[in-house]
Amino acid sequence: MTINSSEGKAYDEGIINEKNGVNEHVVDSPPSEVEHGIIKDWDVEETAVRRKIDFILIPTLALAFFSLQLDRGNISAVLTSTITEDLGITTNQVNIGTQLLSAGIVLSEIPSNIIMQRLGPRVWLSGQLFAWGLVATFQAFVKSYPAYLVTRVLLGLCEGGFIPGALYYLSTWYKKEETSLRTSLFFYGQMFASATSSLISAGVLKLSGTGGLEGWRWIFLIEGVITLFIGVVFTLLVPPKAGDGRPLIAFGRWSYFTERESHIIRNRVLLDDPRKARGHIQISGSDIWKTVKQPRIMQHVLLTLVSMSGFQGLTQYTPSMIKLIGFSSVNANALASVGVYCGIVWLTILSFFSDFFGHRGPFVLIAITWNVISYVCLRTQPYGSGKWHKYGVLTIANVSYCSMHILNVGWLSTYCQTPQERSIAMALVVMAANCAGISGSQIFRTEDAPRYLNGLTAICVLAGVSWLQASGLSLQYFLRRRKAPKSDDESESSATA
Repeated sequence: MTINSSEGKAYDEGIINEKNGVNEHVVDSPPSEVEHGIIKDWDVEETAVRRKIDFILIPTLALAFFSLQLDRGNISAVLTSTITEDLGITTNQVNIGTQLLSAGIVLSEIPSNIIMQRLGPRVWLSGQLFAWGLVATFQAFVKSYPAYLVTRVLLGLCEGGFIPGALYYLSTWYKKEETSLRTSLFFYGQMFASATSSLISAGVLKLSGTGGLEGWRWIFLIEGVITLFIGVVFTLLVPPKAGDGRPLIAFGRWSYFTERESHIIRNRVLLDDPRKARGHIQISGSDIWKTVKQPRIMQHVLLTLVSMSGFQGLTQYTPSMIKLIGFSSVNANALASVGVYCGIVWLTILSFFSDFFGHRGPFVLIAITWNVISYVCLRTQPYGSGKWHKYGVLTIANVSYCSMHILNVGWLSTYCQTPQERSIAMALVVMAANCAGISGSQIFRTEDAPRYLNGLTAICVLAGVSWLQASGLSLQYFLRRRKAPKSDDESESSATA
């Protein structure tokens, strides 16, 4: 590879300077812009390198996401235990705790990403894991309702920014057309946690009374300790930046990648997007304002807010609804995992075809269509149906899970034009998902039990509105693609509907 510059030097560590026919390993700081003249000197090697990145990076990030969802999503299992009786509260008051957690995430989302850009992903994301792991663990020892609320706020503040930060870090390793499927694979950590935590909780609830602790306290304690262990694994194994495959556990003595592989990793993404040469970026107030005032980005954000409000409410109360139709607490938590495991398969299919055809909008629309139909079926099923029929309909309603949100994140990511915009946009859309948690947590109310007709009506309406939003956004991208010049169209082809 040759880079033409006035000094004849490469701009990044490990890039080869072939001036005068001499291979020289140069260590220089990257300039603000990529020099012209990068020559692609690889072909079939790229597939093997990309596969190697997949096997190293995605499982590590997904494992961290697993722990995040484990700690903030276990409240649905806790509600099937005795937390309301032990703290002398109602489910409506538990909902307030969920709202505060989401509010904490929203407040810390953008500040967290600004800090990450200064400290680097490995340092900041690892620190977040340990911080929320400690809070999640000590939830097991709250004795009063105010203490419970405090732990939920702290948990949200510690978790805020992790998802968009990890997504931004992930995007620095891949080309634009590769991001949709990898984003979905990253979110598998969340989905697998949602399903598996129900199974874990089903077993942990059997410990109720052991050591003088109720079942819900054991859930918080055990799953918090799991997060701390995952924090250690993540810190030791995650590579520091794209092309640098030296994990902390290596102590600088070995790398995941050979020098040749590092060369390909860095430069293949630079050929796709030269702005990625800037490394850590500085996010200013003007960057935030430029991103916020873009109508299409805010439409993606609003789409997440509306669609996820219905999903968040249904997911939180799924184990409780299964229990109300005639199953035990243990069985209700175990059965709640089935829909999410099916959702993993559903998301894989949608993501694969989304990348295959290079269009995201239609598949976001397909995911929302599933929600619209299944929610209406859940709302209109006869009250006298058998418990297995009711459970089947509820499971089908959960199959689409948050696939719409995950696909929307990939759709938005490919549309972003600069690293700053991508980082801020990811933070905004995740903030919207957590704002949805604030509104969604109040959809299913205590007085609406056991049929929750008002809550089910609300999620049907929200799904319908989000379907209209997705249709409108897809149409806008379609019209823009038809009107844009060919050169512009090619540069944004991966972002179009």
